[in-house]
Amino acid sequence: MRIMAIEQALKQTGLWNELEHHEGKKADLTDIKRAHSEGYIEQLHLIQPDHGQILVDEDTAMTPGSLEAALWSAGACALALDNSGSSTRQHAFVATRPPGHHAEHRKAMGFCFFNNIAITALRAADVHHYQRIAILDFDAHQGNGTIDILGNDKRFLLCSSFQHPFYPYSHYEQAKFNNVINVPLCEGTGSATFRALIEEHWLPKLKAYAPEIILVSAGFDAHKDDPMAELSLIEDDYLWLGRQIRELASKRNTPSISILEGGYNLNALGASVAAYLRGLSD
Repeated sequence: MRIMAIEQALKQTGLWNELEHHEGKKADLTDIKRAHSEGYIEQLHLIQPDHGQILVDEDTAMTPGSLEAALWSAGACALALDNSGSSTRQHAFVATRPPGHHAEHRKAMGFCFFNNIAITALRAADVHHYQRIAILDFDAHQGNGTIDILGNDKRFLLCSSFQHPFYPYSHYEQAKFNNVINVPLCEGTGSATFRALIEEHWLPKLKAYAPEIILVSAGFDAHKDDPMAELSLIEDDYLWLGRQIRELASKRNTPSISILEGGYNLNALGASVAAYLRGLSD
């Protein structure tokens, strides 16, 4: 339903026909193994039910199709990365489920089985030989899994904004990592405060870092109408974020790949994604 809501919003705004559309593909296990342990991957295959559902953790249900969907989700992100050097467009958006940024090296959580953004980042480094990879995460929940996998790896700069204190309640402190820039947000944070904090903490670091590629965990659950968080962003804030990323990318013709994470009010999700893509493509 989330994917359908995004598609409908893009068609209503006229953006749909301005985009190139690509079908995804199933991930190569080599890519998955860069981010996750072999034992964890084997465990997911072993516990996958033949019918009904099981809970991998208290929030993460697995049905007979879940693992296949997770492999296609990660594979679509890898395909977007591979196309980024040859496509006629500079920016890609991967509208995919399940999400990924809570999945840790050996642990599924928060609706996530495989960490799409970390898998893509490690492929960017190891296969495409990028040395400066910026990862932006503006989901309402901190991407704990991304930090667990990529923390203190000098090839990556991790910029995360999130409601605090809030799920996943195991926030990775900035002081413990040399490549993490946290922007914790108080309950009720709105447009002015959010933008000011991003301008103060993210943008100078990103400009100095001069990334060769920008990867984005694009979660839209910080919207004021979203039931899964208590922040107060609006569609114009996602338009603004898209423009900031476009401006940063334009300095060196840097590609960007945005991967869908949270967003649980269908109307707000569709409108926010449309605004974000408009900002990227202005």
